[in-house]
Amino acid sequence: MNDDPSRSDPGDAPPPRRLFLLEPGWRVGQKVGSSREFCYMMAPGQDYYHRVYDGEILLQRGDERLCMACAERRGLLAFTPKSLRDSSRADAELDLALEDPVAPLELDLERDLRGRPNQEADESV
Repeated sequence: MNDDPSRSDPGDAPPPRRLFLLEPGWRVGQKVGSSREFCYMMAPGQDYYHRVYDGEILLQRGDERLCMACAERRGLLAFTPKSLRDSSRADAELDLALEDPVAPLELDLERDLRGRPNQEADESV
């Protein structure tokens, strides 16, 4: 039971979403303090850089800072993980590999790796 009236019942809230950062090299941070800092990307329809607020989560790489909304617009964030490979393509490659006949490997035991006659083979004859 939820005794805190400021928090909604967990049954009413949608399930939490997972967030994925698709490009390496970014650090996730939080803007702390009252210093004026701005997002390095303009929002659509705006001709100015908008402010990052105290407590706001942001991405940072070097001097560049992006709010989460702009990072999502830029394609840095996703709500589903990147797939490792396209499974239909992997299945096609597997089928192709199984259909290709493989020639048996023939070994010349009379010669070593440098192309010289193998001394052990000569001694056993």
